[in-house]
Amino acid sequence: MKKFLIILPLALLFLSGCIISFKTAGGVDGGVFKSLNAGDNWEQISLVYRVGELEKTFKAADIATMSMDPTDSKALYIGTGEQGMYYTYNGGIGWHQTLTNLGRINAVAVSPKERCIIYVAIANRLYKSTDCSRHWDYQLIETREDPNNQITAIGIDAYNTDFIYVGTSGKGLFRSEDAGLSWHVVKFFDDRISKVLVNPVDTRIIYVATENKGLFKTSDRGSTWQALFSEEMIKEKKNLLVYHQLIWDPTVSDGLLHASQYGLLRSQDGGLSWEDIKLLTPPSTTYIYSLVINPKNDQMLYYGTDKALFRSEDGGKNWITRNLPTTRAARFLFIDPAEPNVLYMGVKGIK
Repeated sequence: MKKFLIILPLALLFLSGCIISFKTAGGVDGGVFKSLNAGDNWEQISLVYRVGELEKTFKAADIATMSMDPTDSKALYIGTGEQGMYYTYNGGIGWHQTLTNLGRINAVAVSPKERCIIYVAIANRLYKSTDCSRHWDYQLIETREDPNNQITAIGIDAYNTDFIYVGTSGKGLFRSEDAGLSWHVVKFFDDRISKVLVNPVDTRIIYVATENKGLFKTSDRGSTWQALFSEEMIKEKKNLLVYHQLIWDPTVSDGLLHASQYGLLRSQDGGLSWEDIKLLTPPSTTYIYSLVINPKNDQMLYYGTDKALFRSEDGGKNWITRNLPTTRAARFLFIDPAEPNVLYMGVKGIK
């Protein structure tokens, strides 16, 4: 495995996955839940491996970000606001803790080829581990003394994993071509960047989701860009530009599922055309926090709100509703591609 060191003063950290105690005020229905039957029933899976006889959990935690290893669906990573990052390599049976006392975890991404290479965004720093979260190096991406300027999204090129993209709340998209050692600006957008997706089939194709200005696409690694929503669509679909979620459709080579304040849209041709997916609620009345598609069945879709989980088995024509096992919102959803009835849900309290 390729090793990597960032030459910065005091950049090398040793963070061994030690267990740090934390307060549980605010209820114990947080953390992560797992379903073995497509969301009909859930079990809370938030047990941290013990030190001595002292048992720890993160049942009170709000999940700030969540990621599944593309090469190992039993490996999950979650970031929190105050407790650092938790990770599991056995589908949530037990968890380890790392990156504590450094700030809110904004984003986590795992190399599409090398399962032990993990990138984590905290403030304006990008942390990297090459040994499955045992040791971490970091680099400052932007040096402005602005507490509101954060790395908000990470994307990794599946063809050449040395190509890393980060998006920021300061509207900048940056790229490293040497696995995070150095960086340059790709583009500044007109709004905060909420998500960066690099097409795993054709990595020249990159999507950027902004908070309130819509979606943008490049097919040449950032040399040119196009907006994916026409003026006609924006006028017709109220609140279309207010971003909620964007995920890949793994059943086609360049497919997308996009949730906005307007509702739910699906594209199977890289954003050239969009299909409205009708929900059980009127347009602009439901906040969709999470989305997932069964990679073995393109008709099975899920989305999560602050009240319920919705499942469709016919591409969105009809929906089955299930209550959430928590008072918090279904902020993140992941499906096990090897066992599509297995779902993971990270939850967050909504003020």
